[in-house]
Amino acid sequence: MSPTTQDRLVNLAFILGASGLVTVSALVTPSASGMGTHEKLGLPPCMFHKWTGIPCFSCGMTTSWAWMAHGHPWMSFKTQPMGALLFLATIAAGLLSLVYLFRGGTIERRFSSRYGASLTIAFWTGLLGGWAYKIVETFAK
Repeated sequence: MSPTTQDRLVNLAFILGASGLVTVSALVTPSASGMGTHEKLGLPPCMFHKWTGIPCFSCGMTTSWAWMAHGHPWMSFKTQPMGALLFLATIAAGLLSLVYLFRGGTIERRFSSRYGASLTIAFWTGLLGGWAYKIVETFAK
């Protein structure tokens, strides 16, 4: 497989993945409690939260994405800050992949060599920060 064909397939996978995630987010109604929206998709409840009473690092993510997809960015950010940021990053990745589909290259190759370490640190900082926020928010209720 030529690099150009492989790049196009990678870009199409990013585009389809991003489109699918945003579409599913738009089709589900966000839970008013700030967690549990994923259960409307047939997924089980968070066992970590059930066993410990503490939300896991991804608790509220699906709800946050649903709020964003429904056009309520403040509710999304308030529900799970990292969820709101990941939603925006997913849209950006999908759009950039669309550009690279025609220009050549892939988002992964262009960003990993230049910004890989910084993006990794930002991701983990955001994920842990969002988790800490969700824990504090849960116990403040």
